[in-house]
Parts: sequence; C-alpha cells; structure tokens
Amino acid sequence: MNSALRAFAAVFALCALMASAEPQALDTAKVKRRWRESLALDLPREVLSEGEALVRLGEELARDGEALALVSRAVAATREPAFESAWKLLESREVEATTRADLELERARLLLESDQLSRALIALLEKPESNAPRFAERAESWLFTGRAWFRSGDASRGAPFLARFIELAPRDREAPAALHLLAQEALSRGDGATAQACVRRAEELSRWHALWKVRALQARERPREALPRIGLAQLWLQAGDVAEAKAQLTLLLTLHPNNAQGWFLLGEAQRMERDFEAASESYGKALEFEPDHVLARNNRGTIHRLAGRMDAARTDFERIVDGPRTNEPTALPAHLALARLLVAVGEPQAAQQRYARYVELGGREPLAEPRR
Repeated sequence: MNSALRAFAAVFALCALMASAEPQALDTAKVKRRWRESLALDLPREVLSEGEALVRLGEELARDGEALALVSRAVAATREPAFESAWKLLESREVEATTRADLELERARLLLESDQLSRALIALLEKPESNAPRFAERAESWLFTGRAWFRSGDASRGAPFLARFIELAPRDREAPAALHLLAQEALSRGDGATAQACVRRAEELSRWHALWKVRALQARERPREALPRIGLAQLWLQAGDVAEAKAQLTLLLTLHPNNAQGWFLLGEAQRMERDFEAASESYGKALEFEPDHVLARNNRGTIHRLAGRMDAARTDFERIVDGPRTNEPTALPAHLALARLLVAVGEPQAAQQRYARYVELGGREPLAEPRR
C-alpha cells in the first residue's frame, strides 16, 4: 500500500471511530415509557437509577415535566420524608409548555397524598364550585379531584369526578379504588344495584391488573421467551387496547417468527381494527406453522366468506369439521358456518347433513342466518 492510500485509510478509520464515539440521541419517549412501566410494577428504584441524573438541572430531561413527575413519584415511594423529598424536585422548576400539566398534576398528587386537601383542590380547580378540573383532558386530573372531595367528606361532589375518570381511563391501575369509592357513594344514596356493579367491575379490573403484573415481570425476567409476551398480548386484546397488544406481538414475532399463536393474535388485533385482509394474511401465517389451529382457520374462513371467496371459505371450514379436532368446542362455529355456506351456494341437502352434525355436537343456533 503506497503512502497516499495508507494516509487515506488512516483518515477513514479515524472518521469511523469518531462517528461511533458520538453519543446517541436519547429516545425520551422510550425512556419515559420504561419508567411508567417500572412504577406500575412497583419498581421505583429502577426509575431512580437512571432518572435522577437525567432530570438534574442542565441535563437532558431537566425541562421535561413528565420526566420530573415520574422521578418525583419514585422519590416519594423510596425516601423519607416522602412529601418533602419529592416536592423539592418539583419546586420552582421551569419546564416546557407541553409538559406543564404533568408537573402541576404531580404536585397535586403529592398534596393529596400528604392530606393537604385544601391545597390540592386549589391546585386542581379554577374555582371551588367548578364542575370540571384544570387539565380536564387528563384522566388523572378528574381522579385527584374526586379523591380530594371524598377525603374532604363530600362524596356527592367527588362522585361525578371519579365517574368521569372511569370513562376516560377505564383500565387505569387506580380504577378499582375509584370504583370502590363510587360503590360507597351509591350505597349512601340507597342505590344498591349501582354499588354492586361498581364492586364487580373493580374486582374484574383488579384480577386483570394482577395478571398483567405477573406477565410483565415474567417478560422482564425471561425477555426471549414467547409465553409471557403471548399472555400480555392476550390481556391487552381483552382490554381492547390493540396498540399495546400489537407492540407485544411485534416483539414476540421478531424473536419467534414461527410462533403460530403470535400470528393468530396479530390477526385478532388486525381484525379488531377492521383490517380484514391483513388479518387474513396473519391467520394464514399461523396456519403455515400450525395447520390445525382451529380459531385461525375459522376466522380466515369467515373473512373469505364475507369477501365473497366462497371456495376458499369452504376449504377452510371443511378442513376444520373433517379434521382431527372436529369434536372440540372451538370447532363448533365452523360446523354451523359450513352448513350456512352450503345453503348460500345452493346445496341444501349437504347443508342439512352438516347442520345435523352441528346439533349432535351441542349446537343450538338455527341453520337460517340472522337478518342483518
């Protein structure tokens, strides 16, 4: 190598080294999402190990009100005196306008949790008689105001705020406690039916959150395993949160691209979004890896039929009802679907035979399709 080439190679290597040494831009959204999850899992020290340095004056998140609020909450959960330690972090901080509400609401939370109820209400309401809180677009603003009124002994004023919180954040981790307060208020009015409904809903949410916590901790402990991600995706689909379900499934299928249940659940998420063709493709991927996945084949068959692809639908339904899992409860809808399809394509005798098998297996719906 001549001297010119050696010089060029040296310069190129130096530039590459300098580029690799450049610090990566902080993904603040990802960081804050991680902190929110840590707090939801009751792991505040995880937030502090990273967050305290990032929110110091002059650091990257020093003017981010949401980041300050999350670190403050972690401080309050781990240090004594809790109020003073957390309040000091928020006091006199100037933050970006877009995150101002986060800072104000965290201050209100601290006031509420330290039983400074009058100060909390002043922070939350423009006027004492207001029927809506400041930052009314934020669910926690309604929660804190409702709790403040209840703890002040005025449940009738607090109940509408908590009811609105439930509407805005029906699966928030604070929802069970809010529902129990609403049940107490309903009982004080003699409304037993509403009280029972609130308690039932609170119990269902508590079970959901307990399962979520278990699955989320398992996913952290065993990040490359499929089952915890599948469990999380199923929980989010149950909750109707397609975005969260798809986030878990994306991680799962990146690690396990041949996982049939993962592809099936992705199809379910896409079906909930009414993206039927994408769902059909995902069900197809599930069937590549598990040909006798009854639910994937049944749902794909249903999409084929709705799209007018009768032959493809018939093939899917017949594969189920004539296959090894024909007697399983999950196969029952396919028996009825095939019988109805045969009526639609003008094969009434075959339809009756298939319908008879459906009834034999315990089916009770009529052969005639309900009017749309």
